[in-house]
Amino acid sequence: MEANSSPQSASVERLSPRKAGSLLKCNRRNRNLRMERVRELSGAMQRGEWELNGETIKIADDGMLLDGQHRLEAIVHSGVTIETVVVRGLPLVAQDTVDTGRRRRLADVLSLEGYPDANALAAALNVLHRFRNEQRIDHARSTAPTAQQALALLATNEGLIESVRVARKVTKAIGGPMGVFAALHHEFRRVDHDAADDFFERLDNGADLPFSDPLRHLRNHVIRPRNDRDFAQRPFYVAALTIKAFNLRQTTRGVETLSFNLAEGFPSIECAQGTS
Repeated sequence: MEANSSPQSASVERLSPRKAGSLLKCNRRNRNLRMERVRELSGAMQRGEWELNGETIKIADDGMLLDGQHRLEAIVHSGVTIETVVVRGLPLVAQDTVDTGRRRRLADVLSLEGYPDANALAAALNVLHRFRNEQRIDHARSTAPTAQQALALLATNEGLIESVRVARKVTKAIGGPMGVFAALHHEFRRVDHDAADDFFERLDNGADLPFSDPLRHLRNHVIRPRNDRDFAQRPFYVAALTIKAFNLRQTTRGVETLSFNLAEGFPSIECAQGTS
């Protein structure tokens, strides 16, 4: 393909799936395509979350695609037409300077929005989103919320900010995954507000917990990694034990041990008997 003698230009264009597919035909010099990222962007487009934000599709002076393959693939995958900035006429060497910065994290977005303790709040939103949508807690990138999803979730669950404060107090006292504790404190409150507050207060201070109390076993489990170098405190596992302990206390059942096996399936939060 001959070089384009026209000068460099930048303009806002409407890219349909057909037009995006045409641009992708000139994608001969790019990174390996990550379908996980394509699905993430495609989902955002289908939900109407895509915004014109100044990010560009970059095209060389010979027509070769230099940057934007994931966004273009997402347009094709989603079937949605979007508006985006397209820069044309760039030299091929411009590709060497693309994507050298760090992608903005959810915590960065929350901080810019003025929320306090943004890192902890981002962790809590990640857990809450996964728990609400997947009925479990994991850390796969494919199940993480977009910034728009996280902000929308926070807008309808503002009590999560208070739950972060509760969780920070607990983790300062005994350790443990703050995002998990914050999200679960918030979800436990939806079942029984007073029981949730009592559960985390006792998890924090360990006061008046008999040996058969599942909360005592949970507390010992969370504290254990401080003195056991071979023990892995996996958030998924701690979350399952926390839910099991809360359920057992809701039914006033004592236990000799508290454990979780993957064969059980990830537990759901149960209401106390006689409540709805």
